[in-house]
Amino acid sequence: MTKFDSSKNVAEATMSDDMLVHFASNSSNQSDQSLPTKIAKLEARMVGKASSTASQQQGWPSVSSAGKFSGAAEEMVEPSSTSSDSDDDNGGEFLIQANTRKRLKIQDDVNADVFERVEAVTDGRQTSLEAVETKNNVDANRKKSGRGRGSSGSGRGRGSKSNDQTKTQNSLPASDVSHKDGRVKDQLHIDNSASLKEEIASLRAKVAVLEEDLRKAKQETSEHKNLCPQIEKELRELKDLEQQMKPKRTKIISDLLISVSKAERQEARLKVRQDSLRLGNVGVSRAGTVLTETWEDGQELKDLIAQLKQLTDKREAIERQRKLFKKKLSDKGDGIDADAALLEDVLIQDEIYKARLANIKREEETILRAKERYDLEKGRLVREMKRIRDEDGSRFNSFQILNHRYALLNLLGKGGFSEVYKAFDLVDHRYVACKLHGLNAGWSEEKKQSYIRHAIREYNIHKTLVHPHIVRLWDIFEIDHNTFCTVLEYCSGKDLDAVLKTTSSLPEKEARVILVQIFQGLTYMNKRTQKIIHYDLKPGNVLFDELGSAKVTDFGLSKIVENDVGSQGMELTSQGAGTYWYLPPECFELNKTPLISSKVDVWSAGVLFYQMLFGKRPFGHDQTQEKILREDTIINARKVEFPSKPTVSNEAKDFIRRCLTYNQNERPDVLTIAQDPYLTYSKKQ
Repeated sequence: MTKFDSSKNVAEATMSDDMLVHFASNSSNQSDQSLPTKIAKLEARMVGKASSTASQQQGWPSVSSAGKFSGAAEEMVEPSSTSSDSDDDNGGEFLIQANTRKRLKIQDDVNADVFERVEAVTDGRQTSLEAVETKNNVDANRKKSGRGRGSSGSGRGRGSKSNDQTKTQNSLPASDVSHKDGRVKDQLHIDNSASLKEEIASLRAKVAVLEEDLRKAKQETSEHKNLCPQIEKELRELKDLEQQMKPKRTKIISDLLISVSKAERQEARLKVRQDSLRLGNVGVSRAGTVLTETWEDGQELKDLIAQLKQLTDKREAIERQRKLFKKKLSDKGDGIDADAALLEDVLIQDEIYKARLANIKREEETILRAKERYDLEKGRLVREMKRIRDEDGSRFNSFQILNHRYALLNLLGKGGFSEVYKAFDLVDHRYVACKLHGLNAGWSEEKKQSYIRHAIREYNIHKTLVHPHIVRLWDIFEIDHNTFCTVLEYCSGKDLDAVLKTTSSLPEKEARVILVQIFQGLTYMNKRTQKIIHYDLKPGNVLFDELGSAKVTDFGLSKIVENDVGSQGMELTSQGAGTYWYLPPECFELNKTPLISSKVDVWSAGVLFYQMLFGKRPFGHDQTQEKILREDTIINARKVEFPSKPTVSNEAKDFIRRCLTYNQNERPDVLTIAQDPYLTYSKKQ
C-alpha cells in the first residue's frame, strides 16, 4: 500500500467517524425513531444512482483543473490502484462522497478569500505545479486502463470502480486544498517571521552602534571637560606670555626699523655728497655781515658749458669760411658759370660747409639735452639736500615712538607748519605717514586755537573718505600742548610735482590715465550726501603708491557743501588761500564775495592736465603768486593757448578748453565733466 492509500484510508475513516458521530448526535438529541428507515432509503436511492453518478464523476472537472490553484491541490495526490471492497462499502462511500461534496463547497466558499490572498505568492510556483499535475494525470489514466482490464472475479462491479474513482476525485481535492491553505498560511507566517526577525536584528545592530557611539561621545565629553581647565590655564599662560613678549617684540621690530632707517639715512647722505661733486653744492657767500647761500656749479655743468662753447666757436669759424668762399665766387663773376668743372667744385664745397654746420647743430642739441638732464638732477639734489637739512633740524629725528604705536623713521618732507615722517604702525604692522603739525610758540592763543580748529575740520572731512584714489586718514592724536599728529596712508611713490620736475612733460596716454584717476576721486567726493570741494588740487597733492595708482591728498582747504546751498554754489570765506596758478577767475573777484562749487576743481584739473602735457602751467607759469595777484593774471585768462610742441590730440585740447572755460556758469561741474567721452575708456582705446 502506498503513502497515498494510507492517507486516503485515514481520510475516509475520519469522515465516516464524523458522519456516524453526526447521526448519533442527531439521534440522541432529537430521538428520531425513523432515522434507520431514512438511512436505508437514502442508501437504496444512492445505490440506484451509482451508475449515473460514476459517469457524471468522469465528466466533472477535477478540482485541480478548476481553479488557479489546481497544481497546488494535486501536489499531494498520487493515483494508485484501489483494492476491492464489498457492495456495502460502496454504499458507505457514496454517502461519504455526498457529504464530502458539501464540505468541499463550504470549504471553497470559506477559503475563497484565502486563495485570492495567496494568489500572488503562488504565481511563482505555477509552472512547477502544472508539470506535477500533468504527470499525475498521466499516471491516473494508466491506472484507469489497468482497472478496466482487471479480473472480473474481484467481487466488484463496474459501478464499484466508478464509485472508487469518483470518491478519489471528490474526496482528495478537499484535503489537498485544506493542506495547501495551511501550508500557504504557514509559509506566509514563516516569511513574515523571517522578515521581522531580520528587521529586528538590523534595528538591534543599529541600536548597538548608536549605543557605542553614545558611549564614545560621553567618554570624549568627559575627556574634554577634563581638558577644559587645562586648556584655559594654558590660554591664560599664553596671554600672560603675550603681554610679556609684546614689549620685547615691539622693541625688536622698532630696533630693526631703526637700523634700516639709519642705513637709509647714511646712504642718502653719501649719495648727496657724491652728486654734489658732480652737480654742484650750496655755498655761503658773505656780503658784509650778511651770509647768503649761493649755488656753486659742479664739474659736469662746467664740462657741458665748455663743450658747448667749443661747438659755438666751430660753427662761427665755418660760417666765416663759408662767407669768404662765397665772396671769392662773387668776385670771379660769370667765369665760374662758364667752367663746368669749377662750378661743380664750388657746389661740393658749399655742401661740405652745410654738412659741417648740421653736424655741429646735432652736437649742440645733444649737449643741450644733457644740460636739461643736469638741471633735473640738480633740482632733485637740491630737494634732497633740503630734506636732509630739515631732517637734521627736526626735533622728531631720533626715531621716537608716538602714542605707543607709531615708530617714526625718516622725514619725507616739510612744508608750512608741518612735517611728514615715514612711520611704522606697530599694532597693525604697516607703513604709514605721520603728519606732525607744530604750533609756533610765538603765536597768540587765539591763532593757535584757530589752527587747531582748522586741523580738526580737515580731519573730520578726510576721515569719512574711503576711495581707491583718495589717501586714507587713519588716526589723529595730540603729542604735546603745541603739537598734534594725523596718521595717513603711506604712498611709497613720488608725488606728481616730483614727477614733473624729473621729466619736462608726460606722454598723452600717461597724462590721461592720471587725469581719469583724479576725476574718479573727485566724482566720489561729489556723489556723497555732503559734497566736498577740494579747492587745493595741484601736483604736490597727487601721490602715487607702489603700483602707480594716483591718489588725491591734503584736504586742509576743502569745503563742505551744505544741502541748502543753491545751484550757484557756496560763499568763499577763505579768499586768498590756495595755490594761485590752479585757481579759477571767480576766486579772485574782489568786488563781491565769490560763490564757488565743484567747478573750482574742474578748472584745477584742467591746469594739471595742461601742465602734464606741455611741461608748464597755462597762465602765469613764470610769475610768482604775488605778481599773479598784482597783475590780475588769472582774471585776464580768457583764452588758453597751446604750444606747437609736443604734439597732442585735438580731443585733449578740446577737453582742456572745456575745463578752462572762463565763465563759471558755462563751465561744467565735476559730475558733468566726468561723463566726457575723453575720460571714458573703450575697447578700441
